[in-house]
Amino acid sequence: MKRSAFTLIELLVVIAIIAILAAILFPVFAQAREQARKTNCLSNAKQIGLASMMYAQDYDETLPETGWVGPCSAPASEGCRVVTDGTDPYWSGVFAFPLAVVPYKKNYQILVCPSDPDKGGFNKFGSNCFELQLLAAGIPGAYPGIRSVVNGMRSVLPLSYAGNYLLAGGYYVPWANYDCRKMLPMASIQFPAQTFYVTDVGSRIDANGNAFAGWYIAPGYDNGPNRRWPKGQRHQNGRNWIFADGHAKYYRDPALTNPDGTYKSQARLILDYEAMGIYTCPQGPSQNGSCS
Repeated sequence: MKRSAFTLIELLVVIAIIAILAAILFPVFAQAREQARKTNCLSNAKQIGLASMMYAQDYDETLPETGWVGPCSAPASEGCRVVTDGTDPYWSGVFAFPLAVVPYKKNYQILVCPSDPDKGGFNKFGSNCFELQLLAAGIPGAYPGIRSVVNGMRSVLPLSYAGNYLLAGGYYVPWANYDCRKMLPMASIQFPAQTFYVTDVGSRIDANGNAFAGWYIAPGYDNGPNRRWPKGQRHQNGRNWIFADGHAKYYRDPALTNPDGTYKSQARLILDYEAMGIYTCPQGPSQNGSCS
């Protein structure tokens, strides 16, 4: 009996066809998977926005803290001193927004974007202010000394989002004369539906391997190769935004680099986002990229 079988040429043709189909379909599957993650992230953003509005109702129409200065300054009884030596020795007693919103939703998962591989928003190595907040909030797994463990704080409170620090009052006075100002009241935000409150942020990886972002950001802050602002652009060249009225929406980012390949300045990017209708400053449109 005569046997029939694939020839080598036929087998190679079949393999080539399969490879071509895979090359076509795999990016489609990847895009579909990222679309699902983006939607999940947007849902988290909406929950953070809703929890922030609930917080504001309880605290005299003031949103939770999005600046470093407010939480990480000495208490009023100690003169509101601010020290920027990297250890953040003080905690004012006021929680940063990630810890402030969780009691209103009782769900830590809303703080995590499924597309964020690093989740270092609450993970500043050596920071006493960060650690004291975790302990005071009773975060499961937090312990004294966790600040000195690489990625220790991330292991108990992963965070993928950062708030608009230019909505915090402490950034409008000289730090040497800091007067215990906290978040600006919502009435001070002229365009709440266009002024961003919180958005996606990425983490820089420090020399010791610690992933760090911080809960505070502004467009263009730490804009550079493998830095925080570009790494927040994780959803199909864009990110999710929460606005000062509580609603959340996805936007594609403008170009983060200049035509010559250099990274744009913070002032330039603030202006670029303003052109898209996303404001950073409480007064709305900035003065050449500056809120002062």
